[in-house]
Amino acid sequence: MRRLQALFFSLLIVCTIVFPETPANLTAMVRSGQVFLTWSEVTGANQYIIYSSTSPITAGYLTSGNVRIKVLQGSAGNKQLELYTGAGSFFDTYGCIPLPDFSRNVITPLNPSTSGLATEVPAGTGMMVFTTHTSGNYYYAVTAVTGGVEDKTLNNGNNIGPIAETVADPEPVLIWQSDTMCARLYLQYTDVDSFNPTQAGTYAWPYWVGVKKNYNSTTDRGNLHLKLDGYSGVIRGWNYAIYNNNGISVNPHENGNWWFGWSKTFTYDTSKAAYGASDAAVTTGPVYNFVQARIMAFFKWMIYVEPYYASRIDTNWITVEGGSMGGGGTLMMIQNYPDFFASGQAKVPPTNYLETGWTWYTNCRASWGTGDNDNIKVHFTGWRSEWAETRFGGMACHQWLNLENFYIPNTEDVELPYLGICSGGQDGSVNWPQQGRNYYNGLEATRRGWSGQLSGASGHFCEGDGNWMLSDKAIRKNEAFPAFNNTRKSMLLPLPEEPLDSNYTMNRHFIWAVEHYQVGGVFGHTDETNRFDMVIASYRAGYEPMIGDDTADVTLRRLQRFAATPYADYHYKNTTVHDTTVIYQSGTMTADSFGLITIPNLYVRAGSRDTGGCRLIVAPDIPVTESEAAPCGFRNAWIEAVPNPFNPTTSITVIGTRNTIANRQSMHIYDFRGRLIEILLPVANSGHQGWVHFLWNAGKNPSGLYIARIYLDGRTLSKKLLLQK
Repeated sequence: MRRLQALFFSLLIVCTIVFPETPANLTAMVRSGQVFLTWSEVTGANQYIIYSSTSPITAGYLTSGNVRIKVLQGSAGNKQLELYTGAGSFFDTYGCIPLPDFSRNVITPLNPSTSGLATEVPAGTGMMVFTTHTSGNYYYAVTAVTGGVEDKTLNNGNNIGPIAETVADPEPVLIWQSDTMCARLYLQYTDVDSFNPTQAGTYAWPYWVGVKKNYNSTTDRGNLHLKLDGYSGVIRGWNYAIYNNNGISVNPHENGNWWFGWSKTFTYDTSKAAYGASDAAVTTGPVYNFVQARIMAFFKWMIYVEPYYASRIDTNWITVEGGSMGGGGTLMMIQNYPDFFASGQAKVPPTNYLETGWTWYTNCRASWGTGDNDNIKVHFTGWRSEWAETRFGGMACHQWLNLENFYIPNTEDVELPYLGICSGGQDGSVNWPQQGRNYYNGLEATRRGWSGQLSGASGHFCEGDGNWMLSDKAIRKNEAFPAFNNTRKSMLLPLPEEPLDSNYTMNRHFIWAVEHYQVGGVFGHTDETNRFDMVIASYRAGYEPMIGDDTADVTLRRLQRFAATPYADYHYKNTTVHDTTVIYQSGTMTADSFGLITIPNLYVRAGSRDTGGCRLIVAPDIPVTESEAAPCGFRNAWIEAVPNPFNPTTSITVIGTRNTIANRQSMHIYDFRGRLIEILLPVANSGHQGWVHFLWNAGKNPSGLYIARIYLDGRTLSKKLLLQK
């Protein structure tokens, strides 16, 4: 009998080995540059190992060196989406109908013509999304790990291929739309091969997009507004856009990485949705701007791909605002992408994350490491990151994240968007004066275009983050603005470390005439090669009393066409608005080494939208031709190509141009041997927004590496292009 029992148990062991339970129903769905894998999970398994190859996968291929990624049981779950589910969530608090109810990822998008919820991946289904890096045929296998042992059995249920994949920019998935049809929730899948998905165990991130209920734009291009919330960055979702009357609002989700990013190599605790003061400091780098990169990828899709949004967005009118963590995020967005945003508004922003003692220091080190770790470097990736990576990539992370002591003083040559900023003098969260005080000093010293306020009696709240130009959304990226500094009727800097119960206002009372904003009865201004002419006025800060006449040093910022040449002489005169023969002031100034022109002690007359003000006119001592003026107009220019890699057509764009000469330049295409193979002319009427477009159809050329090159009066811009057929 005992021999029979022993034989029976031996047979059980053999059966277990020979007939294991493996993942089943492995499927692969390809969409917009990504492959969505799903499989039926194994009861009792605690981990799945995914292999990928360009050849059929056999048992001999299943080695540790060929592992693509490992995921846990329940890999379709999404801890970030769960935050928007059920009673008490922000979507419930703000009255979203229907209420989102997601705990797992979504693959099949909701029909955009209907309201409601998309169907999430069923329970018991495993999931992974890969981004395609090289076009071709791929094979996938998924094995289960149970009790620490990987079952490497392969069959038709867990081994699939070939799957034809093509490189393309991934598209977000629409997962929810409100009953008003004015708000949507998207899910964006990031690249798990480069974005370090151990960060919160998440690679799929939600975005809320909304418009006003009376939004009815079919032809007009309007504002694209980025709203960055405070810690931890959970979206305050509404049934429609509450605040943006002029266009489309975007609220991304964050999980406490301060709207910047995280380490590429550190292994984070995947069981947590966010990290805090009790979590260990990051010890390995580099730190990448992964949060910024995914937001910019979302914008790229909206601007270039999604037809509804693309036809309604004015790319000269992209703005960003945020408070607290979102305030610091606003500063970093306009600093890293200075040629993308028109303006920014930051309330109570942190300005020195790792090199000072403050309430949230231990939280920040859980994302980026300590303030004395010089081995953790910072790098930048994603759309439009080339400029920041070239200029700052490889710096110590803690040094770069000291915005007030590094970025502002060392980038005076960079044309930043106009900034509104405010702080609370009694702030015990984003602590004053450790945070903010030195940033104001830097703005003033480097002659930025900014306005703001220190609310002396306020805690973690402030008012006065800007002026009427910002509140009326009048500022555009393709229009110059005057930067006011050393203003007689503004608070002198530095601001007090222990402020009184008072509002310390700075430059909030100035307004100026642009295309969409009238000052002194005048719309628009002149920004031509040899003449700058703008109406400015001293108005009031918010609804406070009129300020009256004032004086300030005025620097011409973000000039579009005017020839601002280093060390050249310029004449200026300050006149009445409607009679330029009545002169208040005149003189000659020399541009500095950056080509910045500053008129000291300019007399700014009191005025309003309809009356008053004065007219500032500037002209070079020696007039120049447009060709001679060109080099200063391309100081921050670079080339983008979308898509890249491509087959067979790509759109090549020169970004950051500040005058129209690029419209007459040709784009030269070279092969990898340096042979000129094609000359492209600009797409007609493509340069009006400072983005000059070229279209290349490479259908007649073989696959391989190519170089796009444009010559801009002494400067050469180049871009590598990869044609994959």
